[in-house]
Amino acid sequence: MKSYKDELNDDDMNFFERMITVPSWGARRSYYKILKDRESEQFIRFIEIYKTVRPLLLDRLSKRELFILDEFYGLIKASTPINQLVSTLCISRNRVNQVRNNAERKIRRVFYEEKRKKLHQI
Repeated sequence: MKSYKDELNDDDMNFFERMITVPSWGARRSYYKILKDRESEQFIRFIEIYKTVRPLLLDRLSKRELFILDEFYGLIKASTPINQLVSTLCISRNRVNQVRNNAERKIRRVFYEEKRKKLHQI
């Protein structure tokens, strides 16, 4: 299996971006399907890419945003249901979704910046 420890390539960034992007209005993100199967290759790839990009996010995301992503994606243990996050954080379901959406938007921004850096290095 490929190691994601070094750096992200364009294929990794595109894969992760596809997973976190809403395909159409009202549709669920693609990662909903893979979060349930922690043994699947797609889940392992998704989490390894997230672990690789996470250090780049530390100065961009709040502790709450990181906590919600870590719990929602199932970084350490099984994915935490949104209702449990609502109870833990004492905020509304809608607010949890807003925070997660903002955090994922910031991840896409990091990918965009990383791609720009690679283009300027050539």
